[in-house]
Amino acid sequence: MAQPTGEGRRELPPRDVLRHPLRVRIVAACSQREVTPREIADLEKIHPKTTRNHFRVLENAGYLRRVREETVRGVRRVFYRADRLAVITDDEFGRMTTGQQHHLSEAVIRDFFARCWESLEAGTLDARDDSHLTWIPFQLDEPGWRDLMSELAQMLDRSTEIQAESSARLRKSGEQPIPTTFALAGFESPRLG
Repeated sequence: MAQPTGEGRRELPPRDVLRHPLRVRIVAACSQREVTPREIADLEKIHPKTTRNHFRVLENAGYLRRVREETVRGVRRVFYRADRLAVITDDEFGRMTTGQQHHLSEAVIRDFFARCWESLEAGTLDARDDSHLTWIPFQLDEPGWRDLMSELAQMLDRSTEIQAESSARLRKSGEQPIPTTFALAGFESPRLG
């Protein structure tokens, strides 16, 4: 249930914060680098006030944080970074309506495809001999489905541990990070024929 916040505003419950696909794209962009609302407005070809409102909602919900501000030719620019590694938890996703889940999944797929395409165009997708991009259609029974989803959940947990360990080492070494895209997917496919 939404609770009142300062200045008469109401904070959205977590399941509602990301129901708008633009907010998912904003969080994805802010997880890669510092971003201003104006950059997103220009990219999406929408009014800057609209993006500022979305940034405010995401900041109030704890998805984004302000990292710095600067004034250029009398205009204040606020830069944001993503604060949550996982955009939305399984529990939050489960409490969404089917329509909200659909919009969120669509935004994630679009953002992932865009990242893949950008990497392909930049020549980084296949730049390393040990990079990996695979998908395999399976036929599973219920126990097989549960086992596979459990393994994916464990791999997601381990991937966040690896990210934290890498961040600590990078802070100590001063070494440049390797920009990395990591994705997991496991979903029921439509029946063919």
